[in-house]
Amino acid sequence: MTLFWIASGLLTLLLALVIILPLTRGRAESSHSRNQLNTRLYRQRLQELEQDRDQGLLDEGESAAQELQKSLLDDVVAETPQQYRHGIWLWLPAVLIVVAVAYAGYWQLGAYRHVVEWQDNAARLGELSNKVLIDPDAEVTEQDMKDLIQSLRTKLHQSGDDFRGWLLLGRLTLEMGDGETARDALEKALKLTDTPTAVIVPYAEALTMTGEALRAENMIKQVLAQDPDNLEAWSVFAFMAVQQDNLTAAIARWQQILQRMSPDNPRYAMIERSVAFAERRLTETDNAPVTGPRFEVEVNAASAVPYHPGAVLFVYAVDAKGGEMPLVARRIEQPSFPLTITLSNADAMVASNNLSGRDSVVIKARIAPSGNVTDATDAWEGRSGVLGTEEDSQLSIFIDTPL
Repeated sequence: MTLFWIASGLLTLLLALVIILPLTRGRAESSHSRNQLNTRLYRQRLQELEQDRDQGLLDEGESAAQELQKSLLDDVVAETPQQYRHGIWLWLPAVLIVVAVAYAGYWQLGAYRHVVEWQDNAARLGELSNKVLIDPDAEVTEQDMKDLIQSLRTKLHQSGDDFRGWLLLGRLTLEMGDGETARDALEKALKLTDTPTAVIVPYAEALTMTGEALRAENMIKQVLAQDPDNLEAWSVFAFMAVQQDNLTAAIARWQQILQRMSPDNPRYAMIERSVAFAERRLTETDNAPVTGPRFEVEVNAASAVPYHPGAVLFVYAVDAKGGEMPLVARRIEQPSFPLTITLSNADAMVASNNLSGRDSVVIKARIAPSGNVTDATDAWEGRSGVLGTEEDSQLSIFIDTPL
């Protein structure tokens, strides 16, 4: 913080000098420039008098020269050091105004309070960890969680090779629903450990939250193949099914947890309630599991694609054999690239006309500044190759073609 105040003081001083020096220098230089001009005019006039005298046009040349010298002396401006010193003191109020406006403006509009809060949280890492993690109570608030996350991120910024720190940050941000931060933190934790077992399950949950469902599901299946009794993996697996609105699969996965969990476990009753709720939903809505292929699509845009506030990204699949009518589609407002989404029959425009009814499809990604997918004005597009519908796929689309 000391460095900040020193730097801000120097910048404020520089601003004051930029404003004041040209004005004070202008006063001194104006009188100096006037004297130079008068001197040039005097010499020019004196040359003209000598030429007139040589040509016999002027009889009283000496008298005229004396008059010209007298006129020059009258026009010369006196420059006294005392007047310049008075000029410096005259601009002192301007310096004070610049300083006052700069610091008062920062106090009102700057991030001073946030910086102080951040530094305070950074110094309280041990206290916050004890309050939230080691000895939690009913007084732990969401703000305490946010303060701990901020403090932990500061520590990891200073010493970023702490595997346990990145793992803890990933789990905390998952609990707060920040999937992107959790994904980035857990990726760093994976790079710092030779035994990624403790990281894979929360990492898969973060991937699910950020739209990479197929990749996450494959990771969870690998974990369960090696450790069928991993309750955390089963819990995330059930969460994935709920995200896909596949309640039948979610019920089956919750039941796997109940088979492996003691009835005395505090979570046992909560999972039973989840199963009962899902079963009621299935009965009420006749919710059948979503079938058919799923496409996990990573979308990116070329740097040449112009930014349009309010532009909408459409990712959709059409029949590869012809036709522009979308079979399935997703609409993303204010997209931030790169992003990953999953297309499936759950995104069908018409339930009976979906991916399962086609042998092959082409997936397109279109940025529409107007927000209307049919309006090609200033729109850009990217597309995949021909894709089969027999199995799930992962692919990338690069938006680089103007329409």
